[in-house]
Amino acid sequence: MMIKKLIFTFALITYLIGISQSNSDFLSKNFDKLPQEKIHLHYNNDFLLTGETLYYKIYCLNNNKTNNTFSKYSKVAYIELINSKNEKVIIHKVNLINGSGYGDIFIDTKLKSGTYKLVSYTQWMRNQQSFFEKDIVIINPFIKKIESSNKPTTKINKLKISPNSLKEQNSILSNPLKKVYSTREKVSLAFFNDSTKYQGIFSISVKKKDDTNLDLNTLPSVSLSKTNNFYLPELRGTLIQGKINSKTPNKNISNIKLALSIKNSAFLTQTATTNNLGEFYFNVPNLNTNKVYIQILDEQKSNFEITLKENKGIEKNFKNFKNFTLNKELTEVIKYRSNYLQVENAYYTVKKDSIVNSVVEKMLLNEKIKTYKLDDYKRFKSMEETFIEIIDVARIFKRNEEAMIKVIDEQASETLSYLPSLLIVDGHILYNHTPFIDFDTRNINKINIIKNKYYYGNAIYQGVVIIETFKGDYFPTTKDLKEFNVTQVQPQKKYFFQRHDISNKRIPDFRTQLYWHPNLNTIQKEITFYTSDVTGDFEIDFQAFSKKGKLIHVKRTFSVK
Repeated sequence: MMIKKLIFTFALITYLIGISQSNSDFLSKNFDKLPQEKIHLHYNNDFLLTGETLYYKIYCLNNNKTNNTFSKYSKVAYIELINSKNEKVIIHKVNLINGSGYGDIFIDTKLKSGTYKLVSYTQWMRNQQSFFEKDIVIINPFIKKIESSNKPTTKINKLKISPNSLKEQNSILSNPLKKVYSTREKVSLAFFNDSTKYQGIFSISVKKKDDTNLDLNTLPSVSLSKTNNFYLPELRGTLIQGKINSKTPNKNISNIKLALSIKNSAFLTQTATTNNLGEFYFNVPNLNTNKVYIQILDEQKSNFEITLKENKGIEKNFKNFKNFTLNKELTEVIKYRSNYLQVENAYYTVKKDSIVNSVVEKMLLNEKIKTYKLDDYKRFKSMEETFIEIIDVARIFKRNEEAMIKVIDEQASETLSYLPSLLIVDGHILYNHTPFIDFDTRNINKINIIKNKYYYGNAIYQGVVIIETFKGDYFPTTKDLKEFNVTQVQPQKKYFFQRHDISNKRIPDFRTQLYWHPNLNTIQKEITFYTSDVTGDFEIDFQAFSKKGKLIHVKRTFSVK
């Protein structure tokens, strides 16, 4: 019964978001009856120098005592790094796949030394002002503005592991870990392959264990009072919200069609329609750009202005920032890590992470498409000749000084034959076809035709013409296409893996972060990594969630000499 209720409630949310978006009052009033979310964040270090990298893994869970499993609702989560002045120095947007996502934050050398808040949330969680909150310390060794003290700092708060988690510790690793390894030695961790206990994925960090003795809080997701604003859940990707305003008083701003496109992208244009308040919403999966382009698809578009709702981050102001002072211990840690960091950064080009290319779903490709690859035919100089000689199901019609590309369907009704055809070039809808008619056809790779009538947004078109250039970089010259800045999602990465089973003796290896993997799966029986030229004590930090939603947090230590 509970499962059916969850399916029904979020099907209702999806319907309201997809159809009108004007029903947020209904969602707000019934918010307490809907499923809630919480976030657990696994990150590699709470003490970082500028120039180092903070790696993180997001686990988005159902906030339910009986269903503490991965959430299937929000498809986007957020990470903020906030300084003691409550200034947001970093805002990251992260794709969630089956309730989890990952990314990394490069600690910029412009940041000042101090205590920062690391906060994570989904838009849906903001309605209860519920966030995952942690304290981290950042040291900028090039700015000497930290008080020094000979007194030892207070000891760090130890993680409290539940009895259930303690029982799980011995059931994860199937091979014993050596107490001491040599530099550049291979380390193998074998796991029991028992996928019945865990929810599919793990995250693991291996780093040098520094005795920094920092007294930092370990706050879980905190529930506060509700906000005055209402935030819609991002069920299908990034939710881009905006509004159109009329330059003419009393002008109707409802049912105005808009289109959103992305430059140099395989993303296909989306359309939206304004509600009675002039508001519009686009759901963009995998928003991997910081700029989008929006145009009004209306003959009187010059009468309207477009504004986007800006994501300014969470409203909460934090007051409990910890003060800390430098002691002798901490100064030594900063000194050696700073030296190691400079050497590692000098060899950055041979130790780079790689970006994993994401697959973008083209929404029109489920239709029957006839494709004309122009290199398979004799090339013609003009667009008009190309359509006459090659494209047998479309023509260019001219009236006065205007031109229109039109799909021809002899079987279409008389009413449909008067409808315009939809023209899309490299993902951009061209409302006015005339400027494109003079485009150099030598730059066109394919012309795709959907012959039948097509419903796009709330409009009907007699067919669709989809043109792809070789470079995919066509950009309309029209002034109607407005550029807007947005926060892009963090790219998927394959993190650098240092090997020493091959000859690389001439390349120094002063990594203090030996290994980071945010997406281990239960099928993987073994992982390997290599120690570096750095000696001392190292810590393996392993985190996972059981089928019942319990956090399994295991730590192991070893030495390198």
